[in-house]
Amino acid sequence: MSDSMILFPLMSGVLPRPGGGRAKGIFLPDQGGSWLARLAGTRNNLLLCPWLNDEERLYPVGVSARVLDVEAQPAFDEDGQAVPVFLATLEGQEFMRWHSFRGSQELVLAEGVETVPLRQMRKKYPAISGAGWQPAGGYTEFRGPEDLPVTIYGLDVETGREISITANLGGLVTPEQAHTIEHGIIRALQQAGLCTVRTLLSAIAHETEELKWSVEAGIRFAMPEILGQTQGGACGNPMTYLAQAYFSETFLEQLEAGENAADAVARARKSAMSQVMEDLDLTGDPQLRALEGLKKGMSHDDTPLPVAVCKRVLQQFPFSPWG
Repeated sequence: MSDSMILFPLMSGVLPRPGGGRAKGIFLPDQGGSWLARLAGTRNNLLLCPWLNDEERLYPVGVSARVLDVEAQPAFDEDGQAVPVFLATLEGQEFMRWHSFRGSQELVLAEGVETVPLRQMRKKYPAISGAGWQPAGGYTEFRGPEDLPVTIYGLDVETGREISITANLGGLVTPEQAHTIEHGIIRALQQAGLCTVRTLLSAIAHETEELKWSVEAGIRFAMPEILGQTQGGACGNPMTYLAQAYFSETFLEQLEAGENAADAVARARKSAMSQVMEDLDLTGDPQLRALEGLKKGMSHDDTPLPVAVCKRVLQQFPFSPWG
């Protein structure tokens, strides 16, 4: 166990892949960029840890990295003004966990840092690594109760190549649960850089609440375009597809009839949501329609998964897109 290590929070971006994977990041001079420049080319490692937006805290597991190169260059703000930044190339070393942190000379130091051999621990503590790639989306194929492939896809941050991971969850969970798990894995990887039982359950809870909000707000304000929109991305499902199709059809009809664009949009929105509610037989009760829309329209299940099931789900996936 190491006494301490410089801790760099990652508000957005990705972790470099352990074992020598490289990633580039932009840092402001007063937010650690100057310190990165001092570390460039040395053997001193720093610890990169994700910031969890859902929980507003630092995740205690990250990737240690060596600073290979730091280049000062200008960036531009919203007003077109030049802002000095540092572009750093980082090389991932290994997964590490910290137990506490403290401030020191404009830096944050992680205390009680120890290596976490996640790949070797998968049998007891299954996890999926998000280090070295950017999960962008996914899809669940509803082939049958015993055949439910779930795929998460994204980009290799070092090469830009499209990569993915897939697992067949047939016989383990229902189709609705598989779709919900797909969204949870993406969100956990995007925020924590690691999908464990804990981060998966947390991500599923936040994702389903946002999906239910999108149903309720979409119906209440007649806005089909917000259906299925969450921090994790857009959910493809029968409800959103129907709403988009109905909206487009009615909008074009109104334009052809000579209605102006603003009135055509308003009419198409109301018509689309009305037809979707009728097709899916959704109740008008505000306390029930969001849950009905989630289950019947979006093919999601908001029932919390047992920990044992989560473990088996994660064990079906490879540790990373590289095996």
